[in-house]
Amino acid sequence: MKTYIIFILVFLSTAVFASHAKAESIVADSVNLKFTGKVIDSASKEPLIYAQVVINDGPKIIAQVLTDTLGRFEAKIKPGTYRVKIFYMGSENQIFNLVAADNPTHALSKVFNVKINTELLKEVSVYARRKVIENTAEKIVYHVDRDPMAKNRSLSEVIKKVPLVTVDFKGVPSLKGSEKVQVQVNGRSVTDYAIPVDQALKMIPTANVESVEVITSPGASSDGENLAGIINIITKNTLSLGGNLTVGVESTIGKSYTTKPTLNFTYGVGKVNFSLNGSYTNFKTLGFSSQLYSRSNFLQTQQGNLGYEGNPIYLNGGLFYEISKNQSLNAGFTASNSPYTFNQTLQTNINNQGTVNIFNRFSDNSVKANSLSANLDYKLKFNKPGKEFNVGALFTAGKQDNLNNSTNNYVSGNDIPFLRELSINNSNIRTLILQTDYKLPLGKHKLQAGIKITNRHFDSQYQNAMSNQLNAEPSISDEYAYNQGVYAAFGQLQLMLPKKWTMIGGMRYERTQNDARFISNHSSVNQGFNSFLPTYVIGRNLKNGMISLTYSYKISRPGISYLNPFQNFVNANTVSQGNPDLQAEHKNGLNLAFSHNAGKVYLYVDASADFWSDYILRVNQFVNNVNQITYKNIGSYRQFGTSANLNLSITKALGLNVGGTLNLISTNDAAFNATYNEKLNFNASFIGTYNFKGGYNLQAEYYLYSKNYFFQSRVAQPNTSAVSFNKSFMKDKINLSVGVINPLNNKIEYDMLNINGGLTNQNIQSVYGRGLTFGFSYQFGNDKVNKKSKSNIKDNDTKEGSTNPIGF
Repeated sequence: MKTYIIFILVFLSTAVFASHAKAESIVADSVNLKFTGKVIDSASKEPLIYAQVVINDGPKIIAQVLTDTLGRFEAKIKPGTYRVKIFYMGSENQIFNLVAADNPTHALSKVFNVKINTELLKEVSVYARRKVIENTAEKIVYHVDRDPMAKNRSLSEVIKKVPLVTVDFKGVPSLKGSEKVQVQVNGRSVTDYAIPVDQALKMIPTANVESVEVITSPGASSDGENLAGIINIITKNTLSLGGNLTVGVESTIGKSYTTKPTLNFTYGVGKVNFSLNGSYTNFKTLGFSSQLYSRSNFLQTQQGNLGYEGNPIYLNGGLFYEISKNQSLNAGFTASNSPYTFNQTLQTNINNQGTVNIFNRFSDNSVKANSLSANLDYKLKFNKPGKEFNVGALFTAGKQDNLNNSTNNYVSGNDIPFLRELSINNSNIRTLILQTDYKLPLGKHKLQAGIKITNRHFDSQYQNAMSNQLNAEPSISDEYAYNQGVYAAFGQLQLMLPKKWTMIGGMRYERTQNDARFISNHSSVNQGFNSFLPTYVIGRNLKNGMISLTYSYKISRPGISYLNPFQNFVNANTVSQGNPDLQAEHKNGLNLAFSHNAGKVYLYVDASADFWSDYILRVNQFVNNVNQITYKNIGSYRQFGTSANLNLSITKALGLNVGGTLNLISTNDAAFNATYNEKLNFNASFIGTYNFKGGYNLQAEYYLYSKNYFFQSRVAQPNTSAVSFNKSFMKDKINLSVGVINPLNNKIEYDMLNINGGLTNQNIQSVYGRGLTFGFSYQFGNDKVNKKSKSNIKDNDTKEGSTNPIGF
């Protein structure tokens, strides 16, 4: 494998937040010397973020600044001798002597080593209203732990409040209107843990989530398969001394209901810290189903009740060991068990050229899925600040058993009086990921390079049998084995340029090998291809914000279900089949972003243009009175869009957040009929909060979605709303919330329509969506910082972590 590293252009690494991060100088007299400095922890060599730097000329203050998220600051001074005072939480006020001599460059740079006194870190109280949503040029961060209304709500509900993110009523997220988004937990894809995304959002306890990041243009250090971007869930990683236990319950009461008890436990002693969190969910969703299938002289309609219920269990544990001040080990495991059922009771009416048959159809589909993952990560920090080496491994084993039992009972007509169908689909998955990366500061600039190896193995067995009162048809079976290997290497360079410009250029190389054996029909697929994926970013700090331009090239590999040539007869009218000749799809994307952060206003606006080739799409063809479903690389697909988010503090108590996306899509393919060629899709969110005296909080939410048109399909999602009330007691140890979801409509409806020439297929699901919500949590123990492991302290009241895959 040959590694190509190209360093070019681009980006402004992080937006400067007016309330915390902008280092503004207070200059008394005219100056002619540019003084730049950096404040670091003398022991760990980590940058100290938002430290206060005061420069005195005798008793007179010449400049007073705050360090930024990299520990840097800048001031203008005259040549001379000064005293520099450093103020930082957890340290005694420290004074340094500074001699500033003039030189031809009229510049001076110095690093200040500050000694942290951990005895001062026993307790920190911060009294300030912090922004729940913050924007940088390359990502939007929604701070779950700062939103009191999110403490006792499901993550699938909370994530709806994240700008640019849409979640359908099944819990599947989209980013800027596209479901081709990678959902991560702490930088690792949820699918690598063998947990479906919608189930993960239901199972992960919100009490253990710190923030959710939206990254629309991931850099070279991220996987190439991020077509629409990344939704990254950051869990809490504060390590404590002694034991802390938080228990809670989230509940929705109505015809559709959910109850989820949760726990979060941490224990720290010496250099060792342990954490354990988990949840058990019991949910049931009730509603109605209406289906229509129509073609020439043929009409089939189905109507009836549906039910969806399950009892998923989620458990996650972690062990952190600080080997030395520069070395650490982080080990963890994740276990999940997700049994659920989906059932329908439908009355089916078929009119075939004037002949009418009516029968009742009962369908039970049960799924039993479980997975177990283990990870081990090692970090080595060098004495040079910012220089570090990381290596990690993740192994996952998962299993899923599907059983579908359907019966058709004759009511009237000439069709078969009784028909039973039984299908079984069992699958296993194993994933192994090895990765390493190295970060090296080069003066003001930064270099990062890494390698990642991913190996996935799937096994699947499928059987389908049909029988009536007289005889049974021979069973149909399908079996396959699938291996996928992805071997990646990347290099990325960040350049800090004059006049507040930043440029980042990166290149990622990925070698993909897909090998599949379809045992049932004695065929195989062997695909191997190379991908070179550049990312270029250029950006500039403005007085109260940032502007940036990003170019990225991404791919998406066809999954095994898309490649499998097995013919699955869904019913007498529909047959589905994969396409073993599918190629990977590719996307060239441009994104122009602007952020403004000043006073009471936080604003983010972007415009994007995405050009896809070999786009993989599910297509319908009407052949010999049968709907044939397959997958194909369509000719072209273009998407032009804009997104905006406004976070406004109207008064000290009243806040408003408004966001939305608008996308124009265009598809074209000569071989298939594009029913909807050029269409406009949009969504919007409106969130108002009011903080009463005494710690009472009120919030109202409304989410608006347009009909989403794409190629042959039209999807109409329901508008949703919520009103909630929250109060904390005993210094936030007890948190209580009550509210109502969807107060404006008792039922929410999801309508999917597919039209291809003379064939019309429509599925409408309407579920009970209104309910009363209740949440309660209680924290046992006291938060105490681990004095011997101060390098693991993460005080989110005063600084932000660095989880950005573009700027690093």
